[in-house]
Amino acid sequence: MKAYHRIFMAVIFGTLAFFGLCSVVMPQKGYSENENRYLEQYPSLALPDVLSGEFKEQFEDAFSDQFLGRDIWMMGATAVERLMGFQELNNVYFGKDGYLLAKTVQEDIDQKQYLKNLRYVEYFGSCQPDKVSLLLAPSPGTIMRNKLPHGAPYYNAAAMYREADTILKRAKNINSCPELKEYAKQNQVYYKTDHHWTLLGAYAAYSAYSDANEFEKHTYGYFAANKISEDFRGTMYSKVIAPNVEPEIMYAAGNVPPAEVVCDGQGKSGIYDVEKLTQKDKYSYFFGGNYGEVKITMHNESSKKLLVIKDSYANSFVPFLLDDYHEVTMIDLRYYRSSIQKLLKENDYAQILVLYEMSNFAGDKNLYKLVH
Repeated sequence: MKAYHRIFMAVIFGTLAFFGLCSVVMPQKGYSENENRYLEQYPSLALPDVLSGEFKEQFEDAFSDQFLGRDIWMMGATAVERLMGFQELNNVYFGKDGYLLAKTVQEDIDQKQYLKNLRYVEYFGSCQPDKVSLLLAPSPGTIMRNKLPHGAPYYNAAAMYREADTILKRAKNINSCPELKEYAKQNQVYYKTDHHWTLLGAYAAYSAYSDANEFEKHTYGYFAANKISEDFRGTMYSKVIAPNVEPEIMYAAGNVPPAEVVCDGQGKSGIYDVEKLTQKDKYSYFFGGNYGEVKITMHNESSKKLLVIKDSYANSFVPFLLDDYHEVTMIDLRYYRSSIQKLLKENDYAQILVLYEMSNFAGDKNLYKLVH
């Protein structure tokens, strides 16, 4: 038994040593397509960094990112934890019916920043009377609480919508929850493996936006949804690499007007980037991803302009609006370096929409740019 034990330990130690050595000596990977992020690189050896402990921290981070067969190890770890009954891993809930839902609890919400951001939008509305709307897209767990694990904590979105109602007097607060919940009774309005809404979910929000502003809206059928992919696995999947997760179908609006698209000064062939469908981040099919400024020009009879201050939730939402405007400009404040107030002076926008996922809006530290 002792000999067997020694052999077993030697095999385990040898396997770990082999993988560890390979992880250090093999060429480093710069980007993880599965996780849609750049990987940490091994630091250069420098005595001051060694003495300060910085080298050790950087090396450990890089070693974790560069470990040989990392995705396979993650999948194995996830399978073991699921067998042990764990309902959450890496801040992702294993929900019912195959849903992977971001774990966002009340402690994750920066309440002070949230209220500050609401005041920025309110001031923005005072500068553009009767033009500004705020649409905070609900997180998937807000709409699909029945998909969360039993007893799983989640942040109080209803209270946050009430706070928005209290603060916003000169900007319109649009709550799309009722519309999304109604569609969710019989349809899928959020992806199972991603944090974004599906095309139908985006349409539900478009419907709520149109109703709130008393705009004429098209039916969902009018947009002729096209199947664009059958093998989509999103950001929640990438966080846990869960085994036996079925790929999802993605749709995009087919009946949209031809448009000239310029992203950060570079012309694009249209609002959809077909090349992205060959990559892991297939949601970037919509406009090719996120840019500081995206200007979309339609050749129609309308003369109206729309400004959208947004996060990535708007990318699948905006195509529903293109029929109604001559020009739509999307601004992502994370990457936009010019003055918003200057942009407003140079353009006469008929409407301005601020569209963020709620928990993302609560923590965003770029909303101050609205007043500069």
